[in-house]
Amino acid sequence: MSRDRKIMTEDALHAYVDGVLDDYDRAAVEEHLVNNPADAETVASWSRQNEVLRSLYGHVADAPAPAHLDVYRIADNRNVLSGNWRRMAAAGILLFALGAAGGWFGHNLAGSTQLATMPLVNEAVAAHNLYTREVIHPVEVKADQRDHLAAWLSKRLDRPLDIPDLRALGFDLVGGRLLPAGGRPAAQFMYEDKTGRRVTLYIVPTQKGAESSFRYATFDGLESFFWRDETISCALVGSLPREELREIATRAYKELG
Repeated sequence: MSRDRKIMTEDALHAYVDGVLDDYDRAAVEEHLVNNPADAETVASWSRQNEVLRSLYGHVADAPAPAHLDVYRIADNRNVLSGNWRRMAAAGILLFALGAAGGWFGHNLAGSTQLATMPLVNEAVAAHNLYTREVIHPVEVKADQRDHLAAWLSKRLDRPLDIPDLRALGFDLVGGRLLPAGGRPAAQFMYEDKTGRRVTLYIVPTQKGAESSFRYATFDGLESFFWRDETISCALVGSLPREELREIATRAYKELG
């Protein structure tokens, strides 16, 4: 970390949470946190996430890994894992921060992955697995009642929801449903292409705040892109090639607007 206390990088905050800073740099970060409540809350959130990971996966992290799966050796060889990625690797979760093509869309799609978003992916994947296998009743409200579906779920989530139109990418709306999500409502929209492949868009309301970066995750054999956009958090899930799913997620992001 730079000795200039006016410069505070995200890597420095991660290093502080990881406990790897020397006394001088640790003091610099602590001084910064006193004067920057938003960063202080972020650091506190990361610390809580670490505690959760240790409680859930500490026994795994302590066990010796096979040499070819040693993430620290891989990091030394490739210089690709930051402190935050090491914590996620210990949990068996692989996330990729993605750059965007630029322009208006790109300015919202930069930043670090925060594990606080992972419950969103867990819920989205569970709902995807449960309902995409359904043949007769995959949705509560079918696509032929699109306007009613949008109005109903907007009212239940207390957020205006525009159902993304993904037909240009080969996916037709099947319909949607209302789901519980930890004491709050969630919406799921399901889409299907002509070959029968299905993707789902899972949406939960969040408190109004800054938009998050656009993220990729593999979870339980499925691919997911997830993000936060003003007052909602979203996860697109499917068993598609990553670039194809990214294109669909990009369209959904823009149309949710």
